[in-house]
Amino acid sequence: MATPVNKKVAPPRNRASGDNPLSAWFNQQSNAFRFSMERLWFNPMSTWITLTAIAIALSLPTSLHLLLKNLQTLTADKREVPTITVFLKQSISEQQAKDLAELMSNQPEIEQLRVFTRDEAMQEFRKITGFGETLDTLTENPLPHTLIITPRLRLLGDMDIDMDAFSNKLKKYPEVDDVQLDVEWILRLRAILSIAERIVLVVSVLLGLTVLLVVGNTIRLDIENRKDEIRVTRLIGATNSYIRRPFLFGGIWFGLFGGILSLVIVHAALLFLIKPVGELASLYGSTFTLSGVDVLMTLQILLASSLLGVIGAWLAVGRYLWRDE
Repeated sequence: MATPVNKKVAPPRNRASGDNPLSAWFNQQSNAFRFSMERLWFNPMSTWITLTAIAIALSLPTSLHLLLKNLQTLTADKREVPTITVFLKQSISEQQAKDLAELMSNQPEIEQLRVFTRDEAMQEFRKITGFGETLDTLTENPLPHTLIITPRLRLLGDMDIDMDAFSNKLKKYPEVDDVQLDVEWILRLRAILSIAERIVLVVSVLLGLTVLLVVGNTIRLDIENRKDEIRVTRLIGATNSYIRRPFLFGGIWFGLFGGILSLVIVHAALLFLIKPVGELASLYGSTFTLSGVDVLMTLQILLASSLLGVIGAWLAVGRYLWRDE
């Protein structure tokens, strides 16, 4: 009779996915990630319609924000910056004018200050009028020294300075003869942009709610199509978190891809407008060019769109789970 051979029992396999909670959680997330991505393109036509609706809703407030941003950069061109001209008394010498300019430059209301001497003013006057021979007959230069002040002004946001108070402050200097303000146009523009800024805020909120409704309705339809599947998973012990997870990922994809598509629309519109805007600016002797969406703004748009997608999906799934329970 053969002697039985002793066999060693193989050690049990390492069931990390079942024993390690972190590994199990990671597996659940990765499965929901893949399933939601596959489900997104289960019906491509419906998905593209949803993404297009989201992209249009997001591109409008983005375009309006870019419009305000570009209008704010108009003051980057020194020829377009509003200025305050301070005319000094005729008896003030050039050195006294420079000393006064150095004294004024420390004031917080002043962004930039330049001394425009009477000789420079005379040369400029010669170029503009063409009366060079007539001006040579004058025994002395009748033009005063002037100070060209660029105040701290912003097109958007709170007013940096009170222009009337600052003008009265400049007139109190004994060397000053008169002060001329060239900021009325920018004050009117500020009032217009202040209204436009609030309009952009209202439009952004309304279109953000539109994105919530679009994503929420899309997720609701997906839930209705998978109602039987959800009930079966409930019978085998699926929790609300397990049921909710793939739909939340689906909301993220709708928001993220819709945001990316909205950026494509905005960039295409900018490329379409760059040439005519440049031609218009050249007619006014300006070098103004349209500025596009920077990296920070791109990240903000994608983050906001993804967040709106998650919120819309969460509301849709939460409503279904509440009714089901």
